[in-house]
Amino acid sequence: MSAAKEMKIPSIEECNAIIEEYKVPDHIRNHIAMVRKIANFLAKKISENETEINLDLVDKGALLHDVMKMYCVENNCRHAEEAGKVLTQKGFPEFGKVLEQHGLDEVNHFDENTLIETKIVWYADKRVNQDKLVSLGARYIYLKAKYGSMSNEKMKQILSTEENAKKIEKRLFELAGLKRDIVEAELDG
Repeated sequence: MSAAKEMKIPSIEECNAIIEEYKVPDHIRNHIAMVRKIANFLAKKISENETEINLDLVDKGALLHDVMKMYCVENNCRHAEEAGKVLTQKGFPEFGKVLEQHGLDEVNHFDENTLIETKIVWYADKRVNQDKLVSLGARYIYLKAKYGSMSNEKMKQILSTEENAKKIEKRLFELAGLKRDIVEAELDG
């Protein structure tokens, strides 16, 4: 049995309680909702193509990936790491590790041992700008303009992830049997 299948995952009620506890604002909830749609769409497609995948892990990972975003904006911390800590404290340490791996530069550390569910949540997050589905290329243009202009170090970090992001996209599309990019109309179907 795979690690993803054995993992203790919070229920929808527990996820919603955490979202309420950390007072996740509407604009982040809207972002989360779109990330969740994309992640679930990809996970379902991949599962249909006979790749073992924990659909519940993808769904809850997408639902909680940015739960600590505003907390960290206000407290100067890394929201992916903080989400991992919170979920570990709540009794979900393996699940917390999935959330810890959705930061931009985590893609540079993915390998064959990284859970496919983690890669899906990471990728889905990178396909959403605010609450809109965008191409991976458009998302990187935005990241470079908004965050890359902050410092040369930040720009280098963004640039260091772009090729690996494209590789993840290609691999996920292969696993899902997608021959073209995702369009928003497919996400509700």
